[in-house]
Amino acid sequence: MQQGVLEVIAGPMFAGKTSMLLKKARAFDAGMVLIKPSFDTRYGICEIKTHDGLAARAFNLSNTKEVLELDAIRKAKAVFFDEIQFFTDPYFSGDIIDCVRILLNRGQSVYCCGLDMNWKGECFKITSELQKIANRYVLLQAKCSICNQAAPYTYKSNGSDAKIELGAADIYEPRCPRHFPFCNDYTPENIQKDACYHQGELFEL
Repeated sequence: MQQGVLEVIAGPMFAGKTSMLLKKARAFDAGMVLIKPSFDTRYGICEIKTHDGLAARAFNLSNTKEVLELDAIRKAKAVFFDEIQFFTDPYFSGDIIDCVRILLNRGQSVYCCGLDMNWKGECFKITSELQKIANRYVLLQAKCSICNQAAPYTYKSNGSDAKIELGAADIYEPRCPRHFPFCNDYTPENIQKDACYHQGELFEL
């Protein structure tokens, strides 16, 4: 049996990762299944939804046994995982990396999207491990909320100090290296003196 193909789509929040995942899923029509972690309930229990409104039905699963034994998943040509970084304890039971390998060995293709780093710039282990075995790794960037330049980071502007906290634009925003507090070249003055990003336009100060 020919082994399946693994593609990983990674990057910060607001980079279009889930939108790209859903577009790829549509190409498989009825031959695919979408899976989301039970931890992510921002847009409903059994629905994947992008920040710009695209939506699709998905299995809400909490362990590898469900992924590997559900009949609908076993019959699928391709399996799509959204927010792959959340498929870990305490939100998900079992080794998702081994689970992906089993799916690939069955001949099923696997597509995953997720954050490559948390809001402190620390790598998510699952995304990093999947990158090592991926046939294709796509790294997307957003636009910095301060200067509109390429933004590889997600900055937490509100919320708690927890490393993982559910939220969207109410808590998080994309940042470039110059405006990300955990980068070496960051200084608070950068935000005031570089640019003012307001209502979708860039105004130099």
